[in-house]
Amino acid sequence: MRHGLAFLLGCISLVMFSAAQAAEPIDIASRRELLVDRALIDSLPAPARLKLHHPTPREVAITFDQPWEGGASSYPTVFKDGDIYRMYYRGHRYLIDEPPLRQAQSEVVCYAESTDGIHWKRPNLGLYKWLGSDENNIIWMGTPEAHNFAPFIDTNPSCSPEQRYKAIAGTSASKGLWTFQSADGIHWKRLSDGPVVTKGAFDSHNTVFWDARHKRYSMYVRYFSEGKFSGLRLIGLAHSKDFKTWTDPISIEYPNSPPQQMYTNQILPYYRAPHFLFGFPTRYVAKPLSKHVQQLPPVDLRAKLINVDQRVGTDLSDGIFMSSRDGFSFNRWDEAFLRPGPEAEGRWIYGDNYQSYGLFETKSKVPGLPNEISMFFDEGAWIDDARCLRRYSIRLDGFVSLNAPYAGGQMTTKPLTFTGSQLSVNYATSAAGTLKVEIRNADGSPIPGFTLEDSEELFGDSTSQTVSWAAGSDVSSLAGKPIRLHIELKDGDLYSFQFTDPGKP
Repeated sequence: MRHGLAFLLGCISLVMFSAAQAAEPIDIASRRELLVDRALIDSLPAPARLKLHHPTPREVAITFDQPWEGGASSYPTVFKDGDIYRMYYRGHRYLIDEPPLRQAQSEVVCYAESTDGIHWKRPNLGLYKWLGSDENNIIWMGTPEAHNFAPFIDTNPSCSPEQRYKAIAGTSASKGLWTFQSADGIHWKRLSDGPVVTKGAFDSHNTVFWDARHKRYSMYVRYFSEGKFSGLRLIGLAHSKDFKTWTDPISIEYPNSPPQQMYTNQILPYYRAPHFLFGFPTRYVAKPLSKHVQQLPPVDLRAKLINVDQRVGTDLSDGIFMSSRDGFSFNRWDEAFLRPGPEAEGRWIYGDNYQSYGLFETKSKVPGLPNEISMFFDEGAWIDDARCLRRYSIRLDGFVSLNAPYAGGQMTTKPLTFTGSQLSVNYATSAAGTLKVEIRNADGSPIPGFTLEDSEELFGDSTSQTVSWAAGSDVSSLAGKPIRLHIELKDGDLYSFQFTDPGKP
């Protein structure tokens, strides 16, 4: 009996402790907070909701029409490096006219660069010969790692200059993932003398970056639920403190999302709010051989692929979006971030709609408008003269929003603490739409001077709008104190908010 009572008291204490923890305010300091998850949301009654947005197609950046490229070119990695945008991708092609499907040539790693992220050139680097000529943009060839070479800039403060650029690459043919190093991003050599991660499948775009928050490297790899190439296609996570010794990958989780096939991962810290990790996996969707799938363009190509390998001709791929605050548990949207699009454009084919690794800012074509976030998706799979990368763009922080219809909606946050003297919002409304902000005490009572009645009625479209009340925009008197934000929104979207201190550098 005493043991039972002790157990009961222990459970009560645990519940009370958990409740106390839950009541602790979340310190967001001066971080930019995006509305991509419900981590800060306490109340979100309908019809208000979190809404997934979609990128806008722009121009074709590169057509893979060089002899060492072709219809199987893919897996681009893109990042801004000072004044230069760098791109790394696989050059490759297949022969599909007669079974079996076979490689037309060896895979190579290629390099391109840009000064604006929009117009790209392929420099003649002279590093490797292709059919007797060194006039090409090849930076690595001759090994299995050319399949999925994924570079990054190592921002680890302890990184030596000769290893400023690092990469991982490898497949089952190389027995796992190897590491590489470069001082200039062009001339590469092996860093490891063997594979550093061997548990996984790897025949995809595996990715890695320096995690400044946890002072370690994070690697996301191709992974299967039942071992190599068996079961559900998943994403595995491994860590390392020194880029030499790595943990075995473990499968990341997607609470409240049904099992789905993830082909790539494209996970990275969001550069405007690095406490978020964003992922842009390619979703693999198996389809049966049916009359309907056979009539989807490109019809002739699909018939050839079905004749060679049925799943390659029937199965499809699209792009999705997910986010995480801890790098392990991801809020995955089941609806597509990028749909294949109009049938006549031909992207309803296995191998299209793969997103590049990396987000990068580009200028709007309209003078005076804010910068956009750009990314690439590939199209024209299997077709040597049509395979290309198309740039897509989305507004700053514009992946998900708090959205409300014309009838209006509201959201209230959990208790928060902040630093700063002003509140800035990234939002958009219709001409008839509005956004108002009330600041409340942790117990939910409105704070005098910061009530809805005091709030200036905002309407417009701005990535950085300061919120004001009747007495002005200064909220420094509330800094460090537990507060809640209460948002009332009509026919509009709120993408992010941030407490700032314009008076400090």
